[in-house]
Amino acid sequence: MKILKSKNYYLFFALLLLVVSSCEITDLDINTDPNNASEASLNLLLTSAQFEGVNTFAGGLNNATMGFQGINTSSDDFNFTNASWNGTWNFLYSGPLKDLEEIISGADPEVNPNYLGIAQIMKAYYFTTMVDLWGDVPYSEAFKGNAEETITEPVYDSGASIYADAFLLIDQGITNLAKSQGVSVKGDIIYGGNLTRWRKAAKSLKLKLLINTRNVNSNNAAIQSLISEGDLILSGSNDFQLRFSSLKNPDNRHPMYQAGYAGGEAGYSYFGHQLMYEMLSSKDPRTPFYFKRQTTTILDPEDPTAKQTIPCSQRDDCVYNYFVTSSKVTNGIFGVDPDGLTDSQASYLAGFFGRDRSDPSGIPNDNPLRTTVGAYPAAGLFDKSAGLTGGNKFGVGDGIFPIISSWMVKFWMLEAQIALNVNTGYTESDLLAEAIGDQMKKVISVGTSADPQASSDISNWPNLYSWPIVFKTENEYINSIISDYPTSGSSNQRLNTVLKHAWFANFGNGFEGYNSFRRTGFPSDIQAPLQLIRQFALSFPYAQDEINLNPNTPQKAYDSPSAAIFWDTLKFQF
Repeated sequence: MKILKSKNYYLFFALLLLVVSSCEITDLDINTDPNNASEASLNLLLTSAQFEGVNTFAGGLNNATMGFQGINTSSDDFNFTNASWNGTWNFLYSGPLKDLEEIISGADPEVNPNYLGIAQIMKAYYFTTMVDLWGDVPYSEAFKGNAEETITEPVYDSGASIYADAFLLIDQGITNLAKSQGVSVKGDIIYGGNLTRWRKAAKSLKLKLLINTRNVNSNNAAIQSLISEGDLILSGSNDFQLRFSSLKNPDNRHPMYQAGYAGGEAGYSYFGHQLMYEMLSSKDPRTPFYFKRQTTTILDPEDPTAKQTIPCSQRDDCVYNYFVTSSKVTNGIFGVDPDGLTDSQASYLAGFFGRDRSDPSGIPNDNPLRTTVGAYPAAGLFDKSAGLTGGNKFGVGDGIFPIISSWMVKFWMLEAQIALNVNTGYTESDLLAEAIGDQMKKVISVGTSADPQASSDISNWPNLYSWPIVFKTENEYINSIISDYPTSGSSNQRLNTVLKHAWFANFGNGFEGYNSFRRTGFPSDIQAPLQLIRQFALSFPYAQDEINLNPNTPQKAYDSPSAAIFWDTLKFQF
């Protein structure tokens, strides 16, 4: 048996040698050129760069920037440390930003120009967003840790220079989108390889950057040219957005959904009382899509345990307080004092359990009480009735993160028209009506898709749901806004009004509100924090790991005027 086995081994190696010797050596050279990535690798890199990048922005960063505008209570006291964003910073540079760089360096502009164009546009968006958040960041010397000339301590490029390069990237991206490519783009989870939509997204991104920098650059002509050309995202069908999936393992659901539904009980940060009150008092039909009540229990202020839990119960300077006991709230919504509420009205209001901005009252484990995220944008539950949301029992989580939408574009156009006298071809009222209308359509579309119990027929809601409030239809709501628009007011009055409505509309994307507030100071009527540990965050603090490892990391106090983003001339302070 041993001899036979040996003969078999000899026969195997003899045959192997015969095969090798009968081939040209070039037949074995089947490795992929690392400088010219294959379609398959571009495909995978693009999917990874899109999902991981947008998912990161849509998570903690988005939550914090919404907090900066009083949408929720996350970071609304502006009390950060350098460790707050370690993981986020490190992941962005090691993951999606690196993936985009691999596509840009690996895609042959003659073979895969469309992949290259999309990556250039995404890079412009990602890096300008990082500038908007942190200011100066590593850019020109980033991703060179394994280069022939290794750079492990990259310099920090100025925000202005990164913006300037972003404009070039966008133009190059548009050029590459127009080139013919032998194979269609695969792995594009945003537009499915639709290059026309990518071109509109690129030009809309350029408009966004021009608006952001309008106080430091003479952008009027460039803005006018883009708007006159009309090749922007002006319809919801072209919105630049990422739709999440319902996949639980790995969890690819919307980050807001994960916070509000995936745990044992909902643990999303508190929604701002001002936001919920103003939407309820104006009968805004987006309300049951935005917010999900978890309770109808009315807490007793005389009960010491309940009092500790009740919002603002330990302060006397709250504007909105606990809705059930707040005369401002009950009169504004139902026209009665708290003791005049019906049982239905009281139990309904009890479910809108948030906080005045940065209310530091004692907060025990009240997850089953606090208002959580609804059917839009996170694809949770429509607010048909109150009920607990936690434990992965409800909703699907395949919501959207709106990156650049038609309503954002129209709000930017309004700002350009009011502040820069740019001709948009619309009256201000008509453009405002379109912006709000576009966003409402998206809310209803996403919300009814997420929860089959959500009806798009708002006029029929009184027959379907047992709410003690009658919400306006889309047209009724928009008409009420337009009738109150200060047409003859000053430019600041009109812009303040416009950006207040953008404040409502950009729910789910905190970056736009954060940018517009630093750019203009509007809306000017957002509740000031009840406690102010730090001043308004003019940028984000740099990651502690970066400070430890890279001596080029700038030193800054993020709430100091010196930390303002290069385009921020206001440098807001409370």
